[in-house]
Amino acid sequence: METRTSDILIVGAGQAGLSVSYFLSRNNRNHLVVDKGGIGNAWKQHRWDSFCLVTPNWTIRLPGKIYAGDDPDGFMPRDEFVAYLEEWARSFDAPVESGVEIRHLARHNGMFRAETRNGDVIAAKKVVVATATYQKPRIPDLAASLPAHITHIHAENYKNADQIGDGAALVVGSGQTGCQIVEDLLRAGRKVFLAVGSNGRLPRHYRGQDCLYWQEQMQFLERTPDMLATPGDRFKGDPHVSGRDRGTTINLRSFAARGCVLTGRLASVSGNLARFKPDLADSLKMADDYAADFLMKVDTHIEAHGVDAPTETKASLRDQGILSVDGPGEEAIEAPVELDMDAQNIKTVIWATGFSFDFSWIEGLETDAAGYPVTHDGESSMENLYFCGLNWMRKRKSGIIYGVGEDAEIVASKLLEAV
Repeated sequence: METRTSDILIVGAGQAGLSVSYFLSRNNRNHLVVDKGGIGNAWKQHRWDSFCLVTPNWTIRLPGKIYAGDDPDGFMPRDEFVAYLEEWARSFDAPVESGVEIRHLARHNGMFRAETRNGDVIAAKKVVVATATYQKPRIPDLAASLPAHITHIHAENYKNADQIGDGAALVVGSGQTGCQIVEDLLRAGRKVFLAVGSNGRLPRHYRGQDCLYWQEQMQFLERTPDMLATPGDRFKGDPHVSGRDRGTTINLRSFAARGCVLTGRLASVSGNLARFKPDLADSLKMADDYAADFLMKVDTHIEAHGVDAPTETKASLRDQGILSVDGPGEEAIEAPVELDMDAQNIKTVIWATGFSFDFSWIEGLETDAAGYPVTHDGESSMENLYFCGLNWMRKRKSGIIYGVGEDAEIVASKLLEAV
């Protein structure tokens, strides 16, 4: 067992950990960044081959690496963004060590003792946890009831349509990830079934601008956790939207028109039979209402501030996939409540059921009722322990590329004051 020391230990080499490292490096502060998979590991290992960022390039505002390319309204593909992170890390010689996974963190004799998977120890005066909000794939218990001949994987392990062989796929979960995987499979000519949950949807573009532009203009990204109806709203799934093909509007009704079979939530599995809740109509209405509400807010903002923006016709909205913003809604889609998976040739189930967080490896950490770290401007109640990159840590934008640099500068300033 090897024991070594560092003034400041940063756990995680994604955009949050690297942002804190940037500010520390600029001030010549000794520190170490560790990650089990290296720079941008989650982007490299847990995104599918056709993945693109869902936020436009102009939102990449990493400290010392603000996007300055010739395609600000484009959406960077996975591998290009990983290369972007790696180039940025090299530019300030970030002290990153890959292959180091922290399994336990505790205070010991006035220092932090970080134990790695291989049994080594890193002692540090101060620690920044930058592992993001979600670390563990969430797979429902009913997965254990699937027949042995049906392959099932979590969405984080999906790469491309070749993984599902020549059969159909059942995608469970209709958040951003699930919908983008369905899109990928449909483009590959695969038969797809989608068990739909309750998620909103957004138009990729509306009245001449990307939906992120309007969110920024309306200060949606500046919202703070106290503005939410309930603390649980911090963990709601993101609305349907995609960055593929320079930005795509996702609409479940369009999926159905292209041959995807929509169902309600998956309720149970018994042998070859999958049973679903009769709630598809409610979920579709929720998504339609979410989109309509967003468009109304944009229209109100434009009118209130005298913004020069083009108008949209019903025809153009339909062309974009915004099918239900004018009128009583679309024709009802019949949803099966039971499927014989063998009869439908379903050979693969993809769990697009999200992720959970687990900070139990940090001994003595104060958490709220949901098990989420209690922080103030990134500082925990445990002396010299900080966080960066958490969803809704300070603001709505805290957990996304657009806002992580702002939080990192605040966290770094606290570290520099304390050193």
